[in-house]
Amino acid sequence: MMMNSLKKMAVAAAALCALTVAPLAQAGMVTFDIKWANASGVDTAFAELTLDSALIDTAPAVPHPIDISRVTGLKLTVSGASSGNGVFGMQDFSSILFYAMGPMDFSRELIGQRVVVGTDPRGDTSYGDADGISGGFAFFARELTTPTGVRPFALVTDRTGEYSDFLTVRSILARGNVSAVPEPATYAMLLAGLALVAARARSKNRR
Repeated sequence: MMMNSLKKMAVAAAALCALTVAPLAQAGMVTFDIKWANASGVDTAFAELTLDSALIDTAPAVPHPIDISRVTGLKLTVSGASSGNGVFGMQDFSSILFYAMGPMDFSRELIGQRVVVGTDPRGDTSYGDADGISGGFAFFARELTTPTGVRPFALVTDRTGEYSDFLTVRSILARGNVSAVPEPATYAMLLAGLALVAARARSKNRR
């Protein structure tokens, strides 16, 4: 009887682990297609960014850039701008900023997703807001001739200080299905589930 209970406990624990860690199993290398447009809505910049999705902070205490050495691939193409047109790669940038103030669904379009900021559900905002409260995405250039983000979700190409080519991110879409990394609460649920399984096993043994 005791062995049967232990076996059931082990099976239940394994099932709970599988359910809990499933999102982590999908985390890993992912390529994002990113699109910027100017005020008139004409697409003027596109980027392909490949990195480990675990580098994207979904609950940052203090947002910090990701060093370019940790990025697997980056290609930025700018066209139609008054200056700064061309194709740029990892060698042209020092780091990127990519964070959200809460978990996001990477299996669908990121821009426009609702993100809860803090503990008050009424404080939620849309990811992609120009003020960056809900999160942020930007490049940091190595040279003055390289397009760079000056605030979250923006890209400036003219480098004159007038920001006449101020582009806004319109789309950040991951290829394939990538889930957010589980929050600490998820692990708490796992522990609670294991405790419940153990309690039931002890209860049956007393009968």
